[in-house]
Amino acid sequence: MKGGTDLCYHTVKSFTGIAYMIIFVSEKIIYFSVFMCFLSAAGQLVIRHRRRENYNLALLFFLMGIMLLQMYLLVSGSVFNYSNFFNFHAAVLYTFCPLLYFAYYVVSLPGEAPGRGFYLFFIPAVPALIFDIYFLTLNSEVRSGYIIDFYYGINSAGVIIYKFILTGAFLQILVYHLWLLKVIIPLLKDKENKDIVVITMFYSFFSAAAALIAIPGYLFSNMDILRFSAVIISLSFTFTYFISIRYPRFLQLLSITVDRQGYAKSLLKGLDVDELMEELEQLMTDEKIYLDETVTLNSVARLMSISHHQLSQLLNEKYNMNFNTFVNTYRVEEVKRLLVDYPEKTVLQIAHEAGFNSKSSFYDSFTRFTGLTPVEYRKNSR
Repeated sequence: MKGGTDLCYHTVKSFTGIAYMIIFVSEKIIYFSVFMCFLSAAGQLVIRHRRRENYNLALLFFLMGIMLLQMYLLVSGSVFNYSNFFNFHAAVLYTFCPLLYFAYYVVSLPGEAPGRGFYLFFIPAVPALIFDIYFLTLNSEVRSGYIIDFYYGINSAGVIIYKFILTGAFLQILVYHLWLLKVIIPLLKDKENKDIVVITMFYSFFSAAAALIAIPGYLFSNMDILRFSAVIISLSFTFTYFISIRYPRFLQLLSITVDRQGYAKSLLKGLDVDELMEELEQLMTDEKIYLDETVTLNSVARLMSISHHQLSQLLNEKYNMNFNTFVNTYRVEEVKRLLVDYPEKTVLQIAHEAGFNSKSSFYDSFTRFTGLTPVEYRKNSR
């Protein structure tokens, strides 16, 4: 009898030890991913020639790091000692999803500004921000009481409201990733970029799963469920980070596949494409609209009496480049001519005359198209 009791005791103790080990490892994975997110955000800002997607990704990675840090504090119980780090948790979650959408938007439609409807995605973040600000106005003891109630599942009125706000944020993230899966799955037929499509599909699937799992975790204050969700998010981000090293612009490769699928439903049907190309060529070579540093995809589309989506597709389909790249090819040619004809002018003077409004954009475009720096090109042309 005693032997059976000892065996049962050791069995329970063994399982308890395994459970504690799983929790310990899980929390270390989340903690490690927090630093990975912040490191990735910093990495986007130290890139020499930054574009808008770099700034967006830096903010996206930073918010993901904050989100995972707050989830780590919650599931590890450290939130009681570092409650200030839990501030603005709802606002962070609601801001994350629009930035995630924008990250996909800028690589799928480079050179285009998002429509006004895009900013409607930020509307849900407003009440969340108001709630977070109100929470900050409370004295520290009341705030600590709410956190304790939330952690232990004591459903006061304020806690219930907060739970539904957080649930809405993860519903938003879930819907976004389900939409992305809907876009990606038909692309599996594309053999050329199948690896990239599969990678992105799995990332979206696990992100959607993590959001779905987090919902009951927040609703029922179940820290084990929230921990599991945070681990999935952490592993998904770590996986994406290492994939981005193997495929530095895998989202861009995905967008190429998306564009090819989109051509089947071409926006150019019924238009005289050859005539449009001639008109575009005339605007660039005769009128030299690229010299205007404020020229945009929308403004050129209006000059051609077509939509900006049609112009974007024309450039991608016929020139295999986005609007910014297309315009900068003409600007670089203008710079090359001016560097030779006007040796007394500085490089930056010439860059501005050619339509470049950014020093970094100028140097990036010039070195990419010529393989030389402007100074080297001028020296070799003497």
